[in-house]
Amino acid sequence: MRSQRRLWAVVIIISAFLLRLYAGRLALSDGSVLFYGPDSYYHMRRIIYTVNHFPATLWFDSYVDYPKGLEITWPPLFDILGAALASLGGGTHSAEIITSLLPPLLGALTVGVIYLAAKEMFDARTGLASAFFLAISSYAVAVNSFGYVDHHALEMLLLSLIVLALLRSTSDIRWSAASGILMALLAYTWMGSAAYILIVLLYTIARMSLDLRDGREPPKDLVIAPAIASLLVLPLWSSHWMLPSAIAISALLGASLFGYAIYILSQKRLPWYSLPGIMISAGLIVLLLVYTLRDGITSVVYTTLVSRLPYIMGGEMAGLIEEASPLLTMDLMSVLGLNIIVTVAVLALVARRHIYDRKKVLLIVWTLIALLLTFGQKRFLYILAMNMSILFAVLFSELCTLAEKRSLERRQMMAFTLIILVVMSIPSFWRLSRISDDTPDIEGDWVDALKWLKENTPATSFFDDPSGRPEYGIMSSWSYGNWILYLAERPVVANNFQAGVDDSTRFFLSESESDGERILERRNARYVITSWEMLYLTLPSTARWIGEDPASYMRYTASGKYLSIELTDRLRRTMLARLQLYDGLNMSHLRLVYESRTFKGNNPSSASVKIFEHVPGAVVTGRSSGPVVALLNLTTNQGRRFTYAIETAPVSGVYTLRLPYSTGDNGAVRAEGAYIIMNPEIAKELSIEEKDVLGGSTIQLDL
Repeated sequence: MRSQRRLWAVVIIISAFLLRLYAGRLALSDGSVLFYGPDSYYHMRRIIYTVNHFPATLWFDSYVDYPKGLEITWPPLFDILGAALASLGGGTHSAEIITSLLPPLLGALTVGVIYLAAKEMFDARTGLASAFFLAISSYAVAVNSFGYVDHHALEMLLLSLIVLALLRSTSDIRWSAASGILMALLAYTWMGSAAYILIVLLYTIARMSLDLRDGREPPKDLVIAPAIASLLVLPLWSSHWMLPSAIAISALLGASLFGYAIYILSQKRLPWYSLPGIMISAGLIVLLLVYTLRDGITSVVYTTLVSRLPYIMGGEMAGLIEEASPLLTMDLMSVLGLNIIVTVAVLALVARRHIYDRKKVLLIVWTLIALLLTFGQKRFLYILAMNMSILFAVLFSELCTLAEKRSLERRQMMAFTLIILVVMSIPSFWRLSRISDDTPDIEGDWVDALKWLKENTPATSFFDDPSGRPEYGIMSSWSYGNWILYLAERPVVANNFQAGVDDSTRFFLSESESDGERILERRNARYVITSWEMLYLTLPSTARWIGEDPASYMRYTASGKYLSIELTDRLRRTMLARLQLYDGLNMSHLRLVYESRTFKGNNPSSASVKIFEHVPGAVVTGRSSGPVVALLNLTTNQGRRFTYAIETAPVSGVYTLRLPYSTGDNGAVRAEGAYIIMNPEIAKELSIEEKDVLGGSTIQLDL
């Protein structure tokens, strides 16, 4: 029976790996990989850099937050691991494929660890069921699939291994050392690992209390683990990316030593429940001191941990970043809502029955923190997925136990078990069928646009070794920064780290070309990229970044099951709308050089992606008796015809126009003939060469 269960566990693990490969199959495109999630593109950039400079990784990137550059604060373990595998698999040529296989592999290993952990907490049947439910969990598959090159898969594996090590450290001190090593590895993987150290801290308090209650030997294993973790993070503790984890691990070590001392002193003298009371009271006093002295000796702790709590809980990012939104608005009758309800209900059952069981207490603490994190930011669903799987397995095991008590025949029992398993799996398979058909966020139009940008604009320096300042940058929404950086190999003003987001947002929402021009000049941005999504989908969050009311830009009207969007006059005055909807009409420094093939929307319809070039513009000046208008007919690379127009009023009889287009080819956009320069009395034709536009030449033309 034991060998049979092990065989089933292996089958489930292999199936989990294959399922994660299948879920990410659409990442393969024409022999290359289009990654899921924008962060995957930066991980991939860093991995390729590390392959070429192994084991050193990228810590400063002049291609981000251009022209300032940015210190990279991602812990390096995932990228170094990916680079090591890529190096073994053939170097940079195969790096995309090799590293795309890493998340499914880590995800499958996590399924195996959850099997062992649930078996340790309950029994082999619960362990197998836990592995099965995690293998098919859409929340886990979403971050473990092929092409999702992100640290979340490693994060899940290390956290599950820490739980397993803590479970086994009660009987084998070597597992305590392992848990310390694993906590350190987690700190080298994710900057926010302090949130998971909290699980170990609360478990330490609960475990010591229960051991004291049951008269066990002092729990040395709970001191050894944080001591080893502290030693392993010590060499880099002051690094910006390590500091939060180092402080959390130090706090865990201090709490463990303090609790151990209380444990020794209180044996046979104080009731067991005095220990958690003393430790929690001491913790609250420490937090109060940290807050009180936040501008003094404890300022580093306060700034690093306490002040960042709102971010972890989603408060600062609510309405700004989709994945960081809280889960408070979920529909309780949705699949997710029902999963949460079942999870909480079974957790309550486990707590009621096993509140004094050391191993079950770890599950309770772990699940409560996972729920807290998930309700703060819904992206933590992949962490909660492990707890959901175990608790669903507990429910499955309970139902099987009830059936066994009815003394069913073996065949009936197998049929009942299969039916229960299928019924409980339907929601997961339903959601899996949806996410397995998801294509990467970056679509054909964006891929084509960035390929054009890479091949048809001047190459910039230092892409492979971004220590020096490149020649110019790209202005676009921060949401697309990592795509542009990786696929077009161009520096970006703003990217998905929210670096440069303030200037990017203010540029696109500026209602004055001169204000927008000052931002472009300050950022030395030569190209501007707009998209349909920036206007119709992400504008509300864009407005919130700079404290503007989204309702002043858009009005939403319900029409049956659809929602109609009306653009306000204020939005139509913004640089974003003037570029995306009206091709830069009446603008002096930006000219359309490319548009994608797909058109969306109406009033008016516009290309999904547009690229504009920022140029000095040719200056046309002369005498005129009235207002002057310049007109130029153009044809885009998609064959669409439009007319560029700009007007000005003379001052003391002298007019000045700055024209961004030449009368030849402007990127992939071609002029049809010459400019028509006219006032109410006369019209003249004027040809302008590309060198005049790029050099800001002055041309005299009296009307």
